[in-house]
Amino acid sequence: MSTLYLNNSGSRWITYTDNTYKQRVRHTWETKSGKQITRRVQYWKSFGNFAVAAIYYKGKLIKVFADSLLED
Repeated sequence: MSTLYLNNSGSRWITYTDNTYKQRVRHTWETKSGKQITRRVQYWKSFGNFAVAAIYYKGKLIKVFADSLLED
């Protein structure tokens, strides 16, 4: 995987699946009803010792942890 940093401090970054920088990483989340949702991560942002993913869900850009449950 390849990583590009969006700022000088390194707190925001984009991760690609290969070195061609064409396909961003996809991640799968689960909703409260048990449905699997796969979204392309727009960027990752550090949050203390953790990272949150910025994704588009229901037409809005939201920031969620990689293991959190999404609303239906």
